[in-house]
Amino acid sequence: MKKQLLFFSIVCFFFSAFSQSNYCIQGRFSENLCFDSSDIKITTAVPYAVAKRWPSTTIDTLKLDVFEPTPATDTLSKRPFILLIHGGAFMAGNRADMHYQCMQYARRGFVVATISYRLGWNCAATDLLGVCIFCQGENFKLKTATYRAVQDARAALRYMTANAHAFGIDTSWIFIGGESAGSITALHTAFWTQDEADTFANWAKNDVGLLDTAGNSLANTYTIKAVIDNCGAVSRDSVVLNNGNIPVISFHDENDCVVPTAVGQVISCTCQSFFWSWGSSSIHSMMNNAGICNEMNLVPLSLNHCSYPTWNLVRHASCFLKRLMCSECAGGFSNNTSAAVSCDTLSKVVSSLPNIKLSRDAELFFFPNPTTGKVTFDVSNFLSQSPLNISVTDATGKLTEQHHHLSEPFFVTDAALYAQGIYFVAVYSGNRLLAKSKLIVQP
Repeated sequence: MKKQLLFFSIVCFFFSAFSQSNYCIQGRFSENLCFDSSDIKITTAVPYAVAKRWPSTTIDTLKLDVFEPTPATDTLSKRPFILLIHGGAFMAGNRADMHYQCMQYARRGFVVATISYRLGWNCAATDLLGVCIFCQGENFKLKTATYRAVQDARAALRYMTANAHAFGIDTSWIFIGGESAGSITALHTAFWTQDEADTFANWAKNDVGLLDTAGNSLANTYTIKAVIDNCGAVSRDSVVLNNGNIPVISFHDENDCVVPTAVGQVISCTCQSFFWSWGSSSIHSMMNNAGICNEMNLVPLSLNHCSYPTWNLVRHASCFLKRLMCSECAGGFSNNTSAAVSCDTLSKVVSSLPNIKLSRDAELFFFPNPTTGKVTFDVSNFLSQSPLNISVTDATGKLTEQHHHLSEPFFVTDAALYAQGIYFVAVYSGNRLLAKSKLIVQP
């Protein structure tokens, strides 16, 4: 597998000789992986802003993690950048929640960052029912928390733009995305003007400051080229989606009551106390009417929240972004959560090199690898052949762990129970070997 990935990585960066600004490259930014996880450099806990938490006076140092292909395997000196924001109702969650997606996008050739942002809005509840029982009177604070999250996301974009050279980022291609509250933040980061934000929460400017000056004093500007919206929404009373022709790809459950997919109040499963929004379906309709490139992916009849399969979300989003970089827009609507997508061969760079594709075994992915503890196995590429069996053997061939009849795309095990060393993970359908790859366990 390593030889295949190394050869494919050579193909990935070969095209950089043609143009540093042309990212319409065959075999990169697509549904397929371009780099091995060992080829991704991860820089953690990078401070990007310092700000008062509100409603307390605590000062938070906000940090981000960056995932990028290493210079040793990627000779593109500049790459497109994606900022990802975690969910959690603006009161919970962690930037590590987005690490899997960060790794997946980075393995496709992007530079990706995920941020911590200021959380809390004076609601001590830990579930949706508790939010409705104990926090119904705090809608204005939820609005301030939304405004504050946008401040932090914009501070992170200023920081990454100012430090683009250090991370090999091409600032002409900046994308933003998130999940749930993180997606609400991403959409407002892209579309809000200060006047619109003031309409949404006219007190927030006095409480926490302007949208574009909080957290750091950097004056760097940027242009967001597209948004990856996973079960997000825009505020109904402020956003008009006319602040730039910004394409959006959306993923949403049809009957989501946490963030309604059409017009509705957020967190409306057991009460109707919080702000009104336009969800992904409404955004899709508005953008269609405005002639703006967009794509809607619906989970039909689902009452869940953010249940679109992550493995397929990353593939569709990567191809959506790649098509934009190729000056194309596929757009459209789909209610098939396992729908295939293809953009790997899309290229505006002419080359005599053959079309190289990763074999299926190269897409058996664990994260993190090397590891010291829990490991997530991604077997999503083999679900069509489920039920699956997984075996883990040590370097001598001794069976360490075995699991049968798996039918889910992800499987988590605790490698802290293993001795230090090299292990081999194999995926089978019945007795037929589908994939095998190496796992390194560190002390």
